[in-house]
Amino acid sequence: MDNDNLLLQIGGKELYFDIDRLSDIVKIESKINQDGTIEKISDAEMEESSIQIDITKYELYREMFATILSYNDEIDDMMGSVALNKTTIPFKISFNTLLMKGIIKEL
Repeated sequence: MDNDNLLLQIGGKELYFDIDRLSDIVKIESKINQDGTIEKISDAEMEESSIQIDITKYELYREMFATILSYNDEIDDMMGSVALNKTTIPFKISFNTLLMKGIIKEL
């Protein structure tokens, strides 16, 4: 089955969430030593430990996803991205942030 025929448009574009990108963004890649210096976590340390995430980033991204996924108003896809201008401020900020961070991507 060819998925390209099933893709739905949002604002005239075919968009999707890049979950791998989200995972990369919320991972903690550095640690603070006792003397206050910041040190990058080595690949070996990353493999030994379970995945560590930045909870602040995770919670903010979770809320942005919730804002977008719970938006209930109709968007006229025939108007393209102009239709998205009529959405709420929280939707716009969430959408723009996820788009700019590479989590929402166009096919």
